[in-house]
Amino acid sequence: MALTLKKLRHREADRIGIFFPYDTVLISAVKHLGAIYSNTHRCWYLDYTCENYQGLLQAFPEAIVGIENIDEISSKNKVAGEKAREIPPIIAKSDALQLGVSGHNPEHKAAKGLSVSQMNLRRLPNIGKYWVFKMYYIQSISKKLLAVKGVYWNANYKVYMAFRHPSVKAKVEAILGVAPFFGEDYLSKDMHFKKLLIRVLPHFDDVKWMRVYVPREVVLIEKIKRFSMARYSKIHDCYLLPAAPVVYEAVVMQFEPHGVKTIDELPANYLDKRNLPNRKQLDLSKTKALIFEQVPEHAQPYITDFVNQILALNYSEATLRNYGGAFIRFLRYHNYADPSKITPKEVVAHLASLMERGLSASSGHTMVNALTFYYQQVMGQVDVHFKLPRPKREKKLPAVLTLDECLRIFQVVDNPKHKLLLMLSYGAGLRVGELVVLEWHNILFEEHKIHIKNAKGKKDRMVMLPQSIVSFLAYYKTIYKPNRYVFEGQFAGEPYSTTSVQTIMRKAVQKSGLTKKASVHTLRHSFATHLLEQGTDVRYIQQLLGHSNIKTTMGYTHLTKHAINKIVSPLDVLASNQLMKKNKEDTENL
Repeated sequence: MALTLKKLRHREADRIGIFFPYDTVLISAVKHLGAIYSNTHRCWYLDYTCENYQGLLQAFPEAIVGIENIDEISSKNKVAGEKAREIPPIIAKSDALQLGVSGHNPEHKAAKGLSVSQMNLRRLPNIGKYWVFKMYYIQSISKKLLAVKGVYWNANYKVYMAFRHPSVKAKVEAILGVAPFFGEDYLSKDMHFKKLLIRVLPHFDDVKWMRVYVPREVVLIEKIKRFSMARYSKIHDCYLLPAAPVVYEAVVMQFEPHGVKTIDELPANYLDKRNLPNRKQLDLSKTKALIFEQVPEHAQPYITDFVNQILALNYSEATLRNYGGAFIRFLRYHNYADPSKITPKEVVAHLASLMERGLSASSGHTMVNALTFYYQQVMGQVDVHFKLPRPKREKKLPAVLTLDECLRIFQVVDNPKHKLLLMLSYGAGLRVGELVVLEWHNILFEEHKIHIKNAKGKKDRMVMLPQSIVSFLAYYKTIYKPNRYVFEGQFAGEPYSTTSVQTIMRKAVQKSGLTKKASVHTLRHSFATHLLEQGTDVRYIQQLLGHSNIKTTMGYTHLTKHAINKIVSPLDVLASNQLMKKNKEDTENL
């Protein structure tokens, strides 16, 4: 491995540019020093300081082959020096994928001489009367922070919260070694409404909710609207929030800085943590509301019957969203006419118009399924003569990553939680929806299996738990201390967002330098393909993936290297025969 150091001007400051060919070991090493990648200069860089330069010389005493334009950094310290090159390296040379506890793990760093980027220190939006910030766990710094009056660790949000006061600001910035870190938005500068009250009353129409009456002040109204589960009730002229203790505490915390007093008028034991909606309830409620918003009032009865039938059959939120969207497009095309009066010819004409506009075959199949569901399940027309033409489905091969490409993706992810998400998706072949709702009691450590419950098609299955990440799982649990879900979201007790997982994967692919388009589902495709290449029976792979039809699993046989490598192009055969013929003639001429 060889590195070249060069002085750069980047983002209005001098930097030490670190240039080297792609190497996962070097990338891990420079990131450990706090280096950041620059797309502009196509290199990694550090702040232009003597400490950073000496750190590079210590880490790579034999690897630095070129130093360009590096001069004095300060009047007291020269950057370069022969003695610095004699210091042994501090980065181990290893290509092994680090799964367990490691000295390079970003969650546990030495506190001495760390920069903001090395601590991963960042500000978050204020919550009430507190400044909010996050950073890697550094034991010595964490102890000092929590010893400051007005600073505490919020386990729900997994952040540090500091009271917005000048003395707290000075102490925290001194501990972090960063000034200024907080602004001057002290609590005394906030708008106060000392005479205003917020009343919290029971909602007896549905005791899982509570009514929150907020004074008509723009600042206060905007605050309550930011609650992700808030719903406005026109009838009661108030906001409805889940009647859970954590939600009530959040209301008090948000409005306390404004001097607004919260009056609790709830009956005893009204608040219950079980009232906090789970993911399925939230998703179904949100999707149902979005569907009804798209339909005019006179067409509401059609969509009401449609949605009620889907919910009664316990179909998933994805089915409700896809079928509902397709049915609404069908109604809109016919000006929201009564579906019972639309003839089969008109239905076929609508499908033809969709294909003519370039819609994919899968969208056409969704439309056919939605209409078939409506006419058969809602209207009860089970007449076999009612048939809709299905568009011919395109046969597309799924994208697959090689073993080396999977390794490159895992190695560029530093955050233990993010790395474990991607590794578990690949190692067990899980769908992203199965990954985020995975609970601890479903991981059978002694049997090295994972029990996937209520997956696609309302089916359960058992999959393998890779032995290589068992210790990593235990290590991860000690850091994040999740309760119910293996991967908790923003709020304690809530699962991680599938969108967040996809974002993690997208950034990892970009960071690894891969040109392939890959999503979290690509890891599942790669899992199946690599099992086939190892000689695993396709029927076992079908069970691990949870496929209902073996034909779906058989599609991966077209992607295996062994199958493709055995096939020889007729052109290659022709060229080989010609070469053999020419060699034979040359031999005879000799």
